[in-house]
Amino acid sequence: MSDNTVVKAAKNVVESGEGIARNIWLAGLGLYSRSLDEAQQLNEKTTQAFEELVERGKQVETEAKECIGKNAEKATDEVEAGMNDLFYRLSGVDREKLERMDEKIDKLTAAVEKLAAEK
Repeated sequence: MSDNTVVKAAKNVVESGEGIARNIWLAGLGLYSRSLDEAQQLNEKTTQAFEELVERGKQVETEAKECIGKNAEKATDEVEAGMNDLFYRLSGVDREKLERMDEKIDKLTAAVEKLAAEK
């Protein structure tokens, strides 16, 4: 082999190696760019999914509050009815009659105070 052929072969190997190295470098840059794009898309999808979940949560919260409110009223009414029944059994006095009697006493007291003030 002549020196000239060896030099050409070496140049071809170096140029080929530089081309491969450049292609590897460019592939790395392409991978980095694709990774950034995919990460950004994933971030956008995640943000959108989170916002949709927040909206659904607001709807469920509203429904739950309504349901709890209805059940609380019903429970309160049932407890009050039970207390009235227990009061009646223990005292023999109907709570509703007692409340009406209190109203009448308040009216009579007001009328007596009005009469006393006129004299």
